[in-house]
Amino acid sequence: MSYSTPGPLRHPDRQGRLEASGEVPDGGYAGAGARGIAPSETPASESEVLGFGMKLFLASLTMIFGATFAAYGIIWWRNRADWQGAVDSGEVIRLAAATVLLVIADVAAARAFRQETDKPRAFKLTRLTLITASIYVVVQSFSWIPLIAQGDPDGDGTLRMEGFLFLMLTVAHAAHVLGGVVANGIVLARSTGGRGPQSGSLQMLYQYWRFLTVMWVAVLALLFGM
Repeated sequence: MSYSTPGPLRHPDRQGRLEASGEVPDGGYAGAGARGIAPSETPASESEVLGFGMKLFLASLTMIFGATFAAYGIIWWRNRADWQGAVDSGEVIRLAAATVLLVIADVAAARAFRQETDKPRAFKLTRLTLITASIYVVVQSFSWIPLIAQGDPDGDGTLRMEGFLFLMLTVAHAAHVLGGVVANGIVLARSTGGRGPQSGSLQMLYQYWRFLTVMWVAVLALLFGM
């Protein structure tokens, strides 16, 4: 006894209506038309969906940082007559060191994305991004501790406004850097066994670190420009 492979299941009445309306070609599968999708449309790939999600995520972060920058500017404008500056001379070296570390992390992420076909090389560069970004957070924390300790000149338990705004900007940025460190760690953990980092993951990491580098430049412009 021989068996034939059955074709796609069709509902006769529905198939006839869809063919008459031109939503599916004659003899075609009616499922796409039944869902309201034209047969000529190509579903978005996983990388396209992830890329669009990353763009939305970065757009939301841009609004968050933009609101923080606006708050800084408003407070500075209202207190500009007595403004003492948010950056002390002792913080310049630490900020410079943090900037160098962040740029290294950004460049490493970019090179990992561009060399995605070389899996071992991409893995090493992604690990370098994780290491330098982690050191960045540590360096920044050394700026916060003395600032909190010395930011109460009146002894009333309050931090001077300039010091508070410095903390607000740098802590907000470092928190997102720490989030990037976690993301890098996840990508590296999934890259074990010789598989190497995936192209989509490398692209998102590259976009994220480039975004944080641009935001850090904006933070420095505010701190030193006001």
